[in-house]
Amino acid sequence: MVVIVDYGMGNLRSVRNAVVHLGFDARVSGDPSDVLSAEKLILPGVGSFRRAMENIHARDLYKPLTSA
Repeated sequence: MVVIVDYGMGNLRSVRNAVVHLGFDARVSGDPSDVLSAEKLILPGVGSFRRAMENIHARDLYKPLTSA
């Protein structure tokens, strides 16, 4: 399962649609347990790195992302 990390930014629906179009099972999730159990992760990029990191920390995703 490919997990597209929802940290409150990015065009997640378009990323998911592209991954599914390529033939993969994909889920959008901001749940840390989903991040830890994913076979593959996609962390969509955004223009503001600082704001992205603030959102990642606020949603308790930093530790799962760095240990996955």
